[in-house]
Amino acid sequence: MPDRTLDIDLDHRRGGFSLTGRASLPLSGVTGIAGPNGAGKTSLLRVIAGLDRTRGNTIRFDSETWQYDTAFLPAHRRRAPLVFQDSRLFTHLSVAGNLDYAGRRAAPGGHGPDRAELIDLLQLAPLMARRTADLSGGERQRVALGRALSAGPRLLLLDEAFSALDAGFRQNLLPVLRERLTHWQLPALVVSHSARELAVMADHVLPVENGRVGTLCPRDAWLAGSEGAGDTTGEPGAVLTGRITGHDARLHLTDLHIGEHRIALPGLTGLSVGREARLYVPARDITLALDAVDGLSVRNRLPATVAAITDRPDTAWCDVELEVATQRLCARITRAAAEALSLKPGDTVIALIKSASLAPRQD
Repeated sequence: MPDRTLDIDLDHRRGGFSLTGRASLPLSGVTGIAGPNGAGKTSLLRVIAGLDRTRGNTIRFDSETWQYDTAFLPAHRRRAPLVFQDSRLFTHLSVAGNLDYAGRRAAPGGHGPDRAELIDLLQLAPLMARRTADLSGGERQRVALGRALSAGPRLLLLDEAFSALDAGFRQNLLPVLRERLTHWQLPALVVSHSARELAVMADHVLPVENGRVGTLCPRDAWLAGSEGAGDTTGEPGAVLTGRITGHDARLHLTDLHIGEHRIALPGLTGLSVGREARLYVPARDITLALDAVDGLSVRNRLPATVAAITDRPDTAWCDVELEVATQRLCARITRAAAEALSLKPGDTVIALIKSASLAPRQD
């Protein structure tokens, strides 16, 4: 059976802005949408959701035509709710009322959690009777996500939908939400400026820039190959995947094994032992040593093999690609440091990773 896809062919013009390009997005897992401010990311989600209609767009969801020429399926029949950064809740209803409103309109055959699972996932129990106008920004985002999931969606569209969440809550929520989306077989498109967020959530990334839809690529390729895929410095990063093996309640640290190697992380104590976790590691937060070094505050040390060294033209920097237990990391160091260490492909080094770089933070 062929893979199900969301096919878009855009010639979208609204006012002085245009968004063009074609893409075929998998209707499984999570697709990240990345690009600078004003690139067209929100416009893309609005077109897919059916909130904006112009004649030049073609949208097909699996075998169903959502828009083509004069044909246009309205938003409520697409069942692809769009969660905005500013939440847009019904202020005349309580939190429970917002969830109930969506639940009453859910069509059969949709995907998502039952009521108890939803409340537990988003920690909504203390908020259910409160007016949405009295909630904080992060609380409103949790309710908006809950309302979208209550609607029995076939496709979930998230536009910076985690930006106001407390950093610790967000770090715990994202891997669990990703796991739940897989369990519910609910595909999602996630717009985010945070490479860390997309590293945890996305399987593929679709870049959008200057009103043009780019080429879909695997998440790791995007992280490694796009200067815009790093954080605010534009530096690259990489993803390490490991398994949680224990928690230290006193030190508030979580043990994660990557192959046979152990590291300790802050901010993951809400995740259960045995769960797989993804870590986004910025290239600038890795220091390299030739041998084990004592007397340092850096506790996370992974044996690695140098796979490649790439100079950054007209800068003092070079990127060192590393193999760690069959996975890849990237370290950005000065060329002077690389020369002082006499680094070359095949060398064995110790990758020192700052715990602070793996802790919850605002990107």
